[in-house]
Amino acid sequence: MQKLRNPWLYACFIFLLIAGFHFATFAQEPEKIGLEVDKWAVEMSKVELNEVNSLGSLTNQLIESDSIRALSFLDSLENSKMGKGHYFKTYFYMVKAEVIYAKFAGYDKFKDRSNVALIPIKQQLMKLYTAALDAAYLTESEKVIGWVNFYSARRILSFGETAWAVMYSKNGVDLFEKIKYPVEPHVYSELAELLLQVKEYEESITYAKKSLEAWKIPTYEEGYEKPYLFKVNALNTIGSSFYYTNEFDSAIYYLQRAFWLASEQLDSALLGKVSGSIGKVVYSQNNYDSAWALFNTDFHRSIKDSAFNAAANASQWMAKANLARGNPEAALANAKEALRLLSLWPNKPYRRDTYFTLSQLFRAMGDYDSAFYFSDRFISLNDSLEKEVATSSLEISKARLISEESRYRIEKINKEKQRQLFIRNSLMAGIVGFSFIAFLIVNRGRLKNKLAWERAESEKLRMEQEIQLAKEQIKIFTNHIIEKTSLIEKLEEQLNGRIATDEQQELIAELSQQTILTEDDWLKFKSLFDKIYPSFFQKLKKNTADISLAEQRMAALTRMELTSKQMAAMLGISVDSVHKTRQRLRQRLQLSADTNLDDYIAEI
Repeated sequence: MQKLRNPWLYACFIFLLIAGFHFATFAQEPEKIGLEVDKWAVEMSKVELNEVNSLGSLTNQLIESDSIRALSFLDSLENSKMGKGHYFKTYFYMVKAEVIYAKFAGYDKFKDRSNVALIPIKQQLMKLYTAALDAAYLTESEKVIGWVNFYSARRILSFGETAWAVMYSKNGVDLFEKIKYPVEPHVYSELAELLLQVKEYEESITYAKKSLEAWKIPTYEEGYEKPYLFKVNALNTIGSSFYYTNEFDSAIYYLQRAFWLASEQLDSALLGKVSGSIGKVVYSQNNYDSAWALFNTDFHRSIKDSAFNAAANASQWMAKANLARGNPEAALANAKEALRLLSLWPNKPYRRDTYFTLSQLFRAMGDYDSAFYFSDRFISLNDSLEKEVATSSLEISKARLISEESRYRIEKINKEKQRQLFIRNSLMAGIVGFSFIAFLIVNRGRLKNKLAWERAESEKLRMEQEIQLAKEQIKIFTNHIIEKTSLIEKLEEQLNGRIATDEQQELIAELSQQTILTEDDWLKFKSLFDKIYPSFFQKLKKNTADISLAEQRMAALTRMELTSKQMAAMLGISVDSVHKTRQRLRQRLQLSADTNLDDYIAEI
């Protein structure tokens, strides 16, 4: 992990080491408590504590004690019968994590944060922070949940877990905003810098602007020794984010504001940092002379501040500018100086950029062997870093998912507790009320567990309703035609043996035409029939590809189990014609004499 460049960041970590946690209540100072297990168990079971007089006091005492005594006290405190409730668990896990960090994992113990000996300690702390967050969710206090998220983020960041630090920090800040709890400006700016690291540029700009807005509150100005440090960093973060999104005008605007503010305070280190950021924008606009001058300023001020990694980055940018200016010898000297400085203060992204610059430089000088050598090293390191960025994005998504799962799980537990309490109280109201409530709860659970099944059943019911409706419609359709035919038959019987008038003959002819199943009638009939027997005609045609339309109609009416007379009425033909058509259908289907046509069609 990169060393801390800015004094205020280092101060923040020291503050955390000393103060512990801030749950922002301002009660009167309680009686001083030594390392008495039961008294602390009672104190930590209270709803809220404040950092100076309670948790901070305990944390400081344990850090000042020898490791064996501190760990023994924590074991006894965890098992104390006086420690009760979710607040106790939340505070206990956070105190234990802070003590373990201070005793075994601080920067005074491991300056090299990639040391493998830190891995089991980091894993233990991650478990403690997860347990603390789970307990905090059970308190249902969004302020407590926010502070656990926020302080966990800072410790996790010290182990290089940037993705998790981003999620925890953002969760904490968002919760504070939700409950309208004051968020200090430096908190916003730190989150903005983290988001810049993981390339979340839009959110980085948003939180950096919130930091600048918060500085307008006079009390914050009075509470910090050098508030301009945070303001410059916030402006630089916004400008850098705009630079990476190729919005150069906006980038220059914010970076110039940062430069003017740093100039007013005569802060050479900040001036160098901002100069380098402005130089990148100017370089992108092909103004190489001005860019080189800005990078040169950044280089010398970083060297003066002993920030060798920043100086290396400025030097490799000087190399790029010199190459663009047509001065490859100076560019080569700049690039070699960057490699030397990176050996003193390693930084993978800066080394990758230096390899790329060297590959471009040697190609311009015609030294292709060296160009290919540094190009290969650039590609290898760049692939590794891009993989880390992709992994960080995945880790952020994973952290967000785990956070949401934890929140949902805890909310579910809380709801379950409330449900059980409600049931217990309902018992006092009588067996009837209890039974009714139990029925609702069980029914609700059943509905949740069988949601997918219900959807399938709903779809099945819809299909059955459509089929039933189709059956009713086709029945009405059929009966309507049969009724019209019966009416004609009655008229013909009444006129039998009598001479019909022209008007009567015309009426009989008109009704006779309506009984005949026209093409439109057939399409309407077939549409209803298909809903009841979806694959009937496909199977029929598959068995007999050359079956005629008249035979298809006869097969459909046979499937409906209509009588010959009803079929005749439907088709507007005689009963004898129905028998003939059925016989042709049997031949078309190649049925043997002992095969019943109705039974055969019913199986299609």
